[in-house]
Amino acid sequence: MGHSKKASEEVTYDVIIIGAGPAGMTAAVYAVRKRLQALVVAKEIGGQVMKSGEVENYLGFGSSTGYEVAAKFHEHIDQFENLNHIDGVIVTAVEKKDDIFLVKTDHGIFSGRTVIIASGRSPRHLNVPGEREFTNKGITYCDVCDGPLFKGKPVAVVGGGNSALEAALSLARLSSSVIILNLTGELTGDEILREKVNKAKNITVINNAKTTRINGNKLVTGLTYIDNDDKEQELSAEGIFIEIGYGPSVSFDTLTKKDSHNRVIITNECETSVPGIFAAGDVSSVRDNQIIVAAGEGAKSALSAYYYLSKR
Repeated sequence: MGHSKKASEEVTYDVIIIGAGPAGMTAAVYAVRKRLQALVVAKEIGGQVMKSGEVENYLGFGSSTGYEVAAKFHEHIDQFENLNHIDGVIVTAVEKKDDIFLVKTDHGIFSGRTVIIASGRSPRHLNVPGEREFTNKGITYCDVCDGPLFKGKPVAVVGGGNSALEAALSLARLSSSVIILNLTGELTGDEILREKVNKAKNITVINNAKTTRINGNKLVTGLTYIDNDDKEQELSAEGIFIEIGYGPSVSFDTLTKKDSHNRVIITNECETSVPGIFAAGDVSSVRDNQIIVAAGEGAKSALSAYYYLSKR
């Protein structure tokens, strides 16, 4: 969004979009095309797509990397010089004052007539001893970002779903060996990913493994886990990739109703329980966390915001 105008605290925007992943960026495109004065506030451009490995199911892209897809989205957004934005910020709260929403960030407070929450999701933590201490010292939550740091080294991936299997397959191209520690009795990722993992010569899967501690000195040296026989085992690894899923990034939102997974509950039109607030993408109660689904929901949310404003 480098060619966009700088955000202003003096303006009341038609719509403030929180997040710049597929949902947020698509919402921005549709908002600007509907001649809405839009502001995008985001921690980073690209969202979870930037951290994805291979993307093979986004129509028109063939086989691409998440980085390539996000770069194309970013390039498209940059064409709209009248799109206001502020990047590299953290949203701390959304409040309502009369008919105006106040979006509070660590870079100021912005006013909007509507809000679209498209803040995506964040990686879950194991919450075991050593995890916090060794984060960024051998522990990572992003194979795409940090995989090259462990080229030729033994690594472990904690998890058994799609994100864990995608990480293991990506790391298998770089690392000497990859061990998957899966909490349940069998891997739960998509069949096509399970097949690829089973065929990989340098990937080993340990099922019924509960990780209980991260070990290390100045850097990670391995981890401790409980095996299927309730015995404590030690595993050596120079890198540990924690891939146990994601939770919605909604700590700033105390206004809308959430489901049992803390996702923002929406209607088919992306409306939340608060009139004027809409939500789209992985942060919402939509079932499938897919790039193309998030983009579609982003379009719907912007159109819904437009129709909402047109009636006021």
